[in-house]
Amino acid sequence: MQRKKWIALIIVMAVLFAGLIVEGFAGPPADLANHPGYAWEESVVSGTGNAKILQLFVNGVISGERNAAGIPTNTEVLREQLRYAEEDENVKALVLRIDSPGGEVVATDEIYNRLLRFKQVRKIPIVVSMGSTAASGGYYLATAADTIFANPNTLTGSLGVIFNLVNYSEAADKLGIHQYAIKSGRFKDIGSPARPVTTQEQQIFQTLVNESYNKFVDVIVKGRNLSRERVLEIADGRVYSGEQAKRLGLIDQFGDLEEATQHALSLSGEQAATVIRYSDQISFSKLLFSMKQHWSNPDPLGLSRILDRHSTHRLLYQFIPGES
Repeated sequence: MQRKKWIALIIVMAVLFAGLIVEGFAGPPADLANHPGYAWEESVVSGTGNAKILQLFVNGVISGERNAAGIPTNTEVLREQLRYAEEDENVKALVLRIDSPGGEVVATDEIYNRLLRFKQVRKIPIVVSMGSTAASGGYYLATAADTIFANPNTLTGSLGVIFNLVNYSEAADKLGIHQYAIKSGRFKDIGSPARPVTTQEQQIFQTLVNESYNKFVDVIVKGRNLSRERVLEIADGRVYSGEQAKRLGLIDQFGDLEEATQHALSLSGEQAATVIRYSDQISFSKLLFSMKQHWSNPDPLGLSRILDRHSTHRLLYQFIPGES
């Protein structure tokens, strides 16, 4: 009997951690993070001294939507970490490591504006280090930096917006399936997968895409000091290597995270500093809280959300191979 209990506990924990990996978990649930006794734990990477160079990370798809288990998104975690760093006067520079294909337009823009606010309040340099991929919304965030580092083989660019619509009307007709929309206005069911998209509806969607695209162009013009005409030439949605991006003026230097951190130190004006990262002070109570959330949910891994990705209308600053 005791053995069965241990097996059950192992299975529950395996489901929990699988869910965390799927969603790119990087911190505690928001209600725990905001708990009076909660604090980010500083993990020392290298160096010494009171001055700090902070390394933060943006990994995976940028999203503002939690999974079924209520695990915080990477945007929530990063926002909380920036708030925490904003109150620490010993933080003299920020290094943002980006390994992301981008994601939702709103979530991306919110984090971008949060980075600008951090920069304005603290008046300290921000340096971006690109990982394997820093495309579309990943690049959008990078424009907030004073200096952008990348590897010559980094995939970046994909400067633009995509809005996916799935349509199964022909298949439904063959199966004899019909959907009737009783609506208050002619465009209330715009984008319905059950019927073809009209020319007018395409124009409406294109207007939305164009607005977000122009916003993307604006942040590149502002962040990279390039003319609008030049940005419009290169922002055609294609993906660039780090080598190509440097020639185009989209990045500044080649180098890894360590070299980007050394550059941040030089920009900070400090002679020496301690390089730190934030990590969650994981406790058994927090683990049980997360396990309870997963256990009470019929879809702990968020598979329904993954399968439903194409059926939800979202403007995306995202590099999606085969679609963008």
